[in-house]
Amino acid sequence: MLIAHTIRKLAEELDALRHSAGRRRCVSMVTTRGHFHDGHGAVMNAAKTVSDVVVVVIAPGSEPRMDNVVSAPEFQDIGYVEQHNVDMLFIPAEEELFPQGIDHSTRVQLPSPQGAIEADSYRMTLHLKLINLVQPDIMLWGEKNYVEYHQVRQLVTDLDIRTQVQCIPTVRHANGVVVASEYMHLDSATQAVVPILYETLKNTAHAIKTGARHYPKIEKTARLALREAGFTINRFCILDEDSLNAAGEDTREFRILGEVSLGELHLSDSIGFNL
Repeated sequence: MLIAHTIRKLAEELDALRHSAGRRRCVSMVTTRGHFHDGHGAVMNAAKTVSDVVVVVIAPGSEPRMDNVVSAPEFQDIGYVEQHNVDMLFIPAEEELFPQGIDHSTRVQLPSPQGAIEADSYRMTLHLKLINLVQPDIMLWGEKNYVEYHQVRQLVTDLDIRTQVQCIPTVRHANGVVVASEYMHLDSATQAVVPILYETLKNTAHAIKTGARHYPKIEKTARLALREAGFTINRFCILDEDSLNAAGEDTREFRILGEVSLGELHLSDSIGFNL
C-alpha cells in the first residue's frame, strides 16, 4: 500500500497506479475522518469490488499533524487499511489543502431551499478539492453519513463532474446500533440507552407505512420518546429522500433522520424506505 501526505506525492503515485498494466484503470475514493471500524471496512470492501484502484482519504480533523510523526490513531488506521487491501492512503494536512487558510480560499456553497438541511461550506469545499486531486471514477459513502452523501451527490451533479457517487448500506450491531467510532468503549448504562434511537426511527417508519400522514405530529411524538429516554434532540425529521426537504403529501421515498446527544456523546442515524 502506498501512503501520501502531500498533493505532489499523491499525484505522482496515483498517476502511476491509474495507468499501469497498459490501460487506464478505474479509481474509487472513500473519504473518511479516520478512526476506522467495520463500517468503514464495508465501504472499502465495496470499493474494491467496483474499481481497480482504491484510494482512502483521511480528511483533516481537529487534531494538528506533526511533520514526519505518525500518531497512535494514525498508526492504527494505517494497519486497518492495509488489512483491507487498499491501494493508496492519502492523509493531507489542512494547510496542504488550504495553504492560505479556508477564509482566503474560494468556497463552494450548495443552495439551501427553505426547509432543507444546509450544507456545510467548508465540508463541500473540502470534498470538491479531494475530487479534483484524486479524480475518482467512483466515490463511495456509508449510509450513516447519508446527508453528506446526498449533498456531495448534488455537488457532483450540479458541477457536471464525471464521478459516480454510491451509497453503501449501514453496518449495524445485533441490537441495531450503527457501527461507529462514537459508540466504542461505552459504559453499560449508555449501551442500554443508545439502541432507543434506532428503535424510534423504526417506529416512525412503521407509523408512516401503516397510514399515518401528519408528519409534524409523528416527529413530535418521536422527539418526546427520545427526550423521555434521556436524549437531547439536535434534529429529528421526516424527509423526502430525493430532495432532503420536509416530507409532503407527494413523498413516496422517505429518509428519517435522527441526530441526538447523550451527555457528551453525539449520535446520528437514519433509515430510508419507499411506500
